[in-house]
Amino acid sequence: MNDWIKMNASVRKGHKMNVTDPVKSFVKNNLASIGIFMELNIDFCCGGDISLQDACEEKGLKTDAVYQRLMGLAHPQNDEYDVSALAPGELTAHLESTHHVYLKKVLPRLTDLMDKVCQAHSSRHLELLALKTLLKKLRADLEPHLLKEERVLFPLIANLEREGLYVMSAARPIQVMRHELDEAGQLLKQMRVLTKGYVAPEGVCQSFQALYKELRKLEEDTYLHVHKENNLLFPAVEAMQEVPVGS
Repeated sequence: MNDWIKMNASVRKGHKMNVTDPVKSFVKNNLASIGIFMELNIDFCCGGDISLQDACEEKGLKTDAVYQRLMGLAHPQNDEYDVSALAPGELTAHLESTHHVYLKKVLPRLTDLMDKVCQAHSSRHLELLALKTLLKKLRADLEPHLLKEERVLFPLIANLEREGLYVMSAARPIQVMRHELDEAGQLLKQMRVLTKGYVAPEGVCQSFQALYKELRKLEEDTYLHVHKENNLLFPAVEAMQEVPVGS
């Protein structure tokens, strides 16, 4: 496990980033890049394996300009998101105490707010009905996902570290979790398109504005959550493949 931590740290400190590197590598190198990728609507989570150059070309962006912005970012000094040095068991505890807690609170609250806004405004803003359907599907996907992680995958990872067992048994749960996160990512993309980047129409009430603001926060938190699992936790466990923990 120490080898994984050293390898992950080297990505952030020793590697000269290039436009041919995957988007997710820029996030691992400097978490401040998340803000730029969110601004440019570049997927750094489920679609983070694509190179920066290809991602920019897909969006019609000038690769060199985006690259220079990324390279000009300062590394956060007290970054609450920088969990790259955590061992897998520590990272699962972090995920539960932050992102899982947030989702369990915000999803029911957003459902109620969505119902309220739809009742008042859906006759004039038909997109709200489609948005409500997407949010319902997202909640139906994410809540069981959290339970499966907390009851199956995370305890398995803890046992692997504690008992020094092989990690072959984690391969299938990780595959399932990745698939579910991909599905959630696709729903979030549809929600962003439907809301035109979560920009509320002019003249709408405070509840309508609050809905879009909270949905944007949900998107940001979920993308960060997915990044920590897809690009940090799962590779860390997979790096232990067929190697006894502690060897």
